[in-house]
Formats: sequence, C-alpha cells, structure tokens
Amino acid sequence: MTVTKLTGRQALNRTIASALAADPHTVILGETVQLSGAPGGPLGGIYDRFGPKQVIETPVAENGIFGAALGLALAGFRPIVEIYSADFLLVVANEIIGDMCKWRQQHARSGPLPIVIRGCMGPDKGGGLGPEHSQSMEAFFHHAPGLVIITPGTPRDMVGLLRSALRSPDPVLFFEHRRVYDLVGDVPDDESFAIELGRAEIVHEGKDVTLVAWGWMRTEAELATQTLKAEGISVELIDPRTILPMDHETIARSVAKTGRLMVVEEGTRTGGVAAEVITRAAETATRPIRVARITTPDAILPYSASMEQNLFPNAKSIAAAVRAFALSEQPVGVSSH
Repeated sequence: MTVTKLTGRQALNRTIASALAADPHTVILGETVQLSGAPGGPLGGIYDRFGPKQVIETPVAENGIFGAALGLALAGFRPIVEIYSADFLLVVANEIIGDMCKWRQQHARSGPLPIVIRGCMGPDKGGGLGPEHSQSMEAFFHHAPGLVIITPGTPRDMVGLLRSALRSPDPVLFFEHRRVYDLVGDVPDDESFAIELGRAEIVHEGKDVTLVAWGWMRTEAELATQTLKAEGISVELIDPRTILPMDHETIARSVAKTGRLMVVEEGTRTGGVAAEVITRAAETATRPIRVARITTPDAILPYSASMEQNLFPNAKSIAAAVRAFALSEQPVGVSSH
C-alpha cells in the first residue's frame, strides 16, 4: 500500500473532499466553514470546489445548526457539522444527547441517523487560548449511549477513523486536537482505507506497564515511552482511538500481561474517561493489578500560556509518573506532576 506524508489538516481535507465528491448528499455545515476553507485550513479549497449546496455557511446559532443537521439526516442526507471549537458543544448538549443519540430508538426509526460532528479541542502549540477554547470534551459526552466518540491521534487515524465515522449509522463526535493538525505522518493512498471503530492500536509492545493514551496525549506518551525504554522500563502503549465504543478487551489483555495500568488523560481528573478505563480493567482482571492515572488537575484553564503548560500532562511528567509507578510496589494515583 503506497502512502503519502500529510499533516493532520491535509489528511482531513483529502478525506472530506473525497466524501463530498463521492456522494452529493454529503454536506458540510457550520459557522466558519468558509474561513476554515482558507488555504492551510482543514477545509482549504473545499468551498470553492463544491460550492454552497454542499458547503453551507451558517449564522452563529449552534442550536439551529444542529437542528438542521438532524433534519438533513432524517431526510436522507449525510451532514458533517463543524463546530468552531468543541467547547461549544455544551451549548447544544440536549440536541446531541437528548435528540440525536436517542432518535432511532425513541422514534422506532429503522434506518440510520448518519451525523458526523467535527470539533477541534485542546490547546494549540502556542497555548493561551483560555478556559473556553482549550478543554478536552470527551468526558462530558462519555455518558451518552447511542453516541460514537472518536479521538484520532495521528494523520493516519484522522483518515481511517473519519472514513468509518462517515459510514456509521449512529451520530459521531469526531474530536480533532489542535496539536494533531500539525503532526506529519504516513497516510495510505488507498481510498478504501478505513479503521474499525472500537479497535485499539498497540503502538508499542512492552511487559512492565500498560500505558493508555489518546488524541495528542498519544504523542506525549510515545516520547515518554522512548525515554523509559532507554532506562530499561518496558512500556506497552495503547491508543484506544475511540472513546465510545472503547476497546476494553485489548487493554485487559495487556494488563493481564503487565499487571500495571496507567491512563493518561488531557482532561481534568474528576469523572474523567481514565476512571472508567481503570474501573473496567479492575472489574475484569483475573489477578490483582495496580492502577494509576495522570491527568490535568481539577482547575479552570488559565489564559497564560506558561501557566497552561504546567497543567497539562507532557512527555516529561508522563515519564516521571510511569517511572515511579513501575518501580513502586504500592498502588499510586498521580495528577500531572
């Protein structure tokens, strides 16, 4: 299979353009789709190519946008909704959780309800986006049956997971981390390439500690894993890739081998996805295991870029936490420090 090196932005652009070209009933709508269609944006050139019938610029009215997307899906279209920043999904939480997630069961709909909601989240490289534009949003929606949540961590996964999202019969939240936009990676040229939803990737095999990380945290965890390898600590790094459904089976098999599980989550500590991953592993373990998590502390994110950098987990803090965890015989829980 031939590959092309692409950034996350380029990978998204190519996949979305392919979907729009293949099906005139696939449409994009959102507040800034023409802006993000500028050169260098995820939708660069797409408005010029497909026009206003498939790329629909909307007013700043999130509830109206999501109501229209639901109607389009019911009418046989495949809407791709772009939210300016994933933080603002809270404005339309009832549309997503109360309507979209439940519609097929609540209204006995026999057909699919194909809605893909794209939103960028997390800090960018420079930081300083503030508390309303830097949050990790997956935990807020993790409690909604009927919803698919995807958190790609590489350009390759951007393509493979988005293709599968566009085929999903259920509504999908597709979270695009701002730092992953700038990552460069090999992307298969095959237009049929897709990644099964709910299938984790074992990024590195190891025997001492199972380390689970997704989104941008995958990159930070990879760097930490390389540091620890040089010290003789063997880490098995797993990227679940989808939060709902979560591949708990792959994680459980790894933990059965290592006996230690640490989960890295960019979101805040209390009520996070990491807690669910740890609980499921503990419930299914056939022998005693040791568990820990490294997260952002329970704090409102600052505007100061330098302060922000001290809150989020990074390669250095992850390596330090895993090092202490691997060498200690007592169960530990850790924040980002």
